[in-house]
Amino acid sequence: MFEARPVDLAQVDLVDLNEARFDGVHAAHRALLIAAAALCISALFDLAIFLDFQWSKGANAALIVSNANLLALLFLGPTAIVAARARPLPVVASNIEQAELLAAKDREVLDRIDHLLAEQRLSRDENLTLSRLARRAGVPARLISGAVNRLARKNVSQYINDFRIAEACRLLRGTDMPVTAAMLESGFQTKSNFNREFRRVTSLSPASWRERNRPSPP
Repeated sequence: MFEARPVDLAQVDLVDLNEARFDGVHAAHRALLIAAAALCISALFDLAIFLDFQWSKGANAALIVSNANLLALLFLGPTAIVAARARPLPVVASNIEQAELLAAKDREVLDRIDHLLAEQRLSRDENLTLSRLARRAGVPARLISGAVNRLARKNVSQYINDFRIAEACRLLRGTDMPVTAAMLESGFQTKSNFNREFRRVTSLSPASWRERNRPSPP
């Protein structure tokens, strides 16, 4: 039995009203109305084909289908144009704005942390922890950890130790202080941790670094 079916006029690329820009809501609404009308007309063509098979065994079905397809083309063009005017704002632009806002907040947190660690010499506190740092900064610990991870690409412990190593290098270069004293003065408690972190930052042992970087005697 011959089955002919017109193109479904309602199958068009429409945007959801919830996702449309405010200035495109009316266009989206018009597009939905056109789609609703197309659905009704599609149903009428289905009914016409059904009746044609009942009365004349589908003699006119091909003509009905061709007319339905022609009408579908006439509907699809205007509907696509109207729907295009109501497309939602690009998601990429929104993601970029959120990333920029997050980066700005991270920089604000990191600036506050840097001030405490360097200018207020909090990095030299051998008992410093993330919780204590968060309390001094007035910033939740998770925000500090996130800012350090995203901007510095390090964990908080490494970030703090960078300040300590910088202080140790200053002492080793500018004073005759023993390495162990410089270690304690910069905030480290154990020699193994100090040596490991010193090599991570400078690729040298403290003694070798001092030998290479001490100013030449006059």
